[in-house]
Amino acid sequence: MVRVVAAVIVAQLVVSGAAVATRSSPSRRTTALVRSIPPLPTTETTVVDTTTAPTLPPTTSSPRPPSTAARQPPPPPPVPTDAAGRLAARLEAALGPVTSCLLVDDGTARVYSRAPDRALAPASTQKLLVAAAALDQLGPGFRFVTSVVAPAAPQGGAVDALWLVGAGDPMLATGDYAAHIGSQARTVGSPLTPLDGLADAVAAAGVRSVKSGIHGDDSRYERLRWLPGWKPIYRDEADVSLLSALTVNGGLDRWDPSDAVAPDPTGLATAQMSRLLGARGVYAAAGDSQTRPPAGVVVAQVASAPLALIVANMLRTSDNLAAELLVRELDRHAGGPGTTTGGLQVVARTAQRLGVSTAGLRQGDGSGLDPADRASCSTLLGALQAGDRPGFAAIADGLAVAGRSGTLVHRFVGSPVAGALAAKTGWINCAAGMIGRLNLRRPIRFALLVNGPCNFDAAEVIENRVVFAMASYPE
Repeated sequence: MVRVVAAVIVAQLVVSGAAVATRSSPSRRTTALVRSIPPLPTTETTVVDTTTAPTLPPTTSSPRPPSTAARQPPPPPPVPTDAAGRLAARLEAALGPVTSCLLVDDGTARVYSRAPDRALAPASTQKLLVAAAALDQLGPGFRFVTSVVAPAAPQGGAVDALWLVGAGDPMLATGDYAAHIGSQARTVGSPLTPLDGLADAVAAAGVRSVKSGIHGDDSRYERLRWLPGWKPIYRDEADVSLLSALTVNGGLDRWDPSDAVAPDPTGLATAQMSRLLGARGVYAAAGDSQTRPPAGVVVAQVASAPLALIVANMLRTSDNLAAELLVRELDRHAGGPGTTTGGLQVVARTAQRLGVSTAGLRQGDGSGLDPADRASCSTLLGALQAGDRPGFAAIADGLAVAGRSGTLVHRFVGSPVAGALAAKTGWINCAAGMIGRLNLRRPIRFALLVNGPCNFDAAEVIENRVVFAMASYPE
């Protein structure tokens, strides 16, 4: 059986190598003409002696109870040195001379290492750091609470005005957008917060007319809508919307037949709330954006899903907006005004406190869209390992599964690694990454960054070769 699986993997490697010559142009979201990542000097590859590899943090997940049908299988035998050597030869062939870093761990043994501390553009794999910081600082049970506030309690069904107060919830959605998200293979199951439910609550509170209309309040965070390192094409292709503490439907004006970013996310949320209230017999015209009155009365609220579910979804679907709003919430939680700069400082400090190396770390955003972002394989593997800590399970739960979910739902389908590979993926032009685990004959964890191929198909071929090389381990 082992030889059969190995033969299938070899066939996959051959197909991967030929894919560049046969595949059509990359999909719409992978054609952004982001500036190339500057080439870095080649670093020697080393195979670490498995008897002296550094110890990784122990798992903290509760063990499963023993089966009544059969005894628990014995632990895997020690890693044979020749298996690590064979793996290294395959990985060297898979990577070639491309600028990259790669770490592979078998339990507590490091079985392969290439340039572990080389700082490269991490693309969306950087979200692992945001995930760890959010779970640590806010807690897995944290919820965003979006409110509707009036100057005073309703009198005879009337209020002078309403304020829709944003809390930074990246999952706030109308019913039609929720139906769209639920119909997409990559995003099905996303833990959306129903704006319709908030409109129901306002009507249930007895409000029937709003004299001066409803206003959006996005004052919880800074109003810098677009980060300095982002390319205009990110907006054109709706890779990320304009940033606001009050955002609905991912900040999109429309999503069929293609996504279009709203020019005013706060105004969009206000207009949608006005529409939903009108459908419930509450007349409230959409007004301009304003900060709520300090002595206002909360008329209704809607809470998001627990943060653990939002973080897992952010990783699985690579939700750029969620990453950016979480960064700003981290700054607000730390006592700041809700800025990206302040939140990124919290991310870096938290990583250090969790024992994650931050050597060479450079963050211009939380999503990894900034081409100047830098992180190493050591840093990203450390962030993945943080998922072993109590309260951090959302990191492991949020990895996309090959052929099954998230950003990997359409990749590796029908291959030996389908269902066995789980990873946080990343891609911007000239930078690709995959940080995760592979569980075939022996469970391994790995961190891979590749900078150089400025075409998604070419970068994907390298990733595929590396995955299939690891899949044959310890053969």
